[in-house]
Amino acid sequence: MTDMVFEDELPETGDTGRARALDPWVVMVVDDDPAVHQVTQLVMADFEFAGRKLQFLSAYSGNEARDILRDRQDIALILLDVVMESEHAGLDVARFIREELGNTQVRIVLRTGQPGQAPEEHVIKTYDINDYKEKTELTKRKLITVFYSALRSYRDIVMLSRSRQALRRSIDAITRIHDSSNLGHFASALLEQVARMLGHEAQGLCASRMSAYAASHAEGRLRVLAATSEYQGLLPDGDVADLPVEVRAALDRALLTRQSGFEDGCFVGYYRTHSGNESLLYMVLSDPIDDEGRELLDIFCANVAIAYEGLLERDHGPVSV
Repeated sequence: MTDMVFEDELPETGDTGRARALDPWVVMVVDDDPAVHQVTQLVMADFEFAGRKLQFLSAYSGNEARDILRDRQDIALILLDVVMESEHAGLDVARFIREELGNTQVRIVLRTGQPGQAPEEHVIKTYDINDYKEKTELTKRKLITVFYSALRSYRDIVMLSRSRQALRRSIDAITRIHDSSNLGHFASALLEQVARMLGHEAQGLCASRMSAYAASHAEGRLRVLAATSEYQGLLPDGDVADLPVEVRAALDRALLTRQSGFEDGCFVGYYRTHSGNESLLYMVLSDPIDDEGRELLDIFCANVAIAYEGLLERDHGPVSV
């Protein structure tokens, strides 16, 4: 078994900016050499991507790897040795993952200390793996590069899958919008989808305060119209009094300044309709969003506010300004 060689250099992980209570990326190391597990975990101990650290699982044979994989659907990356209990044990595991489990999301990086027994061209052509590395070429820097590339790819694949699921829920919810209470379920499904499309871990809520209409029907109260899973407890009543203090304070500041912006890792959006109704969007993000993402949030919140206003007008009569 050939030893892996690592350079004495620090990982260039960049400044994550904020400590987030996000679930770690699950990485499984499959190798019959305990030293490989120890060195990999030691070298990658401080690695972080998209605000998430690493959690390692260890398997020392192909059979042990299969047992773990049958019970886990959250593994993002597998570092898979070729030669273990047999000369092709790792290749058998790769085929098991793709064909028997039907798992196309996990990224598989094949590592071998004996490349002659598993020629790279043949392996890449025959097996659905994502990278092939000889252990002697995996310096510390190159291992970090492998992790960035694999986890970014896994994140994007999972995001697309969840977006498709959210779109199905949104389409199903469209048929059930008959009143303002049903709008909340629809808007929440859309908000979940928007968060996924941004490409970041995100949680948030959308709230609105009616202007002229509120004076007679809602007494100017700020009402939560949509929420992702973390804030689902606010629906259907939509009482912002139950919000954490820091969230309510951020919303109050936005109402006072009538401006959108980032503060402490959160995006707070302020939107005002032509009729004077005010809408707020509060999102906790693992990374700042770009102008395109900001535009997506603007469109979402503005349209939810307009739809809510239209439902209230239908149910209670025209809004007089």
